[in-house]
Amino acid sequence: MEDAVEQLDQLARSVGDCTKCEKLVACRLRAVPGAGHPHCAVMVVSLHPDPADEQGDDPAGAATLEGLAEFMPALRESRDKVYATTLTKCVPRTDCEIRPPEAEEQDNCYPFLSRELTITTPHYVLPVGEATTRYLLGRMFKHLPYGQGDSLELRLFDNPAFKIVPVATPDELRARDTAARKEYVERLRALAKVMGL
Repeated sequence: MEDAVEQLDQLARSVGDCTKCEKLVACRLRAVPGAGHPHCAVMVVSLHPDPADEQGDDPAGAATLEGLAEFMPALRESRDKVYATTLTKCVPRTDCEIRPPEAEEQDNCYPFLSRELTITTPHYVLPVGEATTRYLLGRMFKHLPYGQGDSLELRLFDNPAFKIVPVATPDELRARDTAARKEYVERLRALAKVMGL
């Protein structure tokens, strides 16, 4: 465990020192590393840090994790089994306005996420939102395990190292009608039990 903690500390320093993406460096307060249990059961991966993550001492993905915990309380109750992070480690901005990350920025940051996966060895990875999901599945599978137009949410994708289960973003869940949201929450709670949370 100490070795994993040390490796994650070193990785966090590397994230903080990264200057590969000039546009991001010009507008960021800080690059935000992930954090959580060094040998997690579940890794939650969102697209990029929330500005709230960037402004405080919170890890990348903390705001998203807290939002998901509204609908999947086991994420909050089992924090000792969860690691939160993001695909892109900086809040993506152009002229200091928030925007989606560019493909090159995602590619530049992917080695950090890959290293987090190697160190923490999660059993389940929950990519949050479609953009995060499609990028991760594209990187982790030689042939895409889904067809064009397929819904990816709450599908199980079996990677040799871990299982991938995409989930909706907290904002997407809040926007759904009451019946759809209730059904989704029930499925999230069932998923939490399967994941051992």
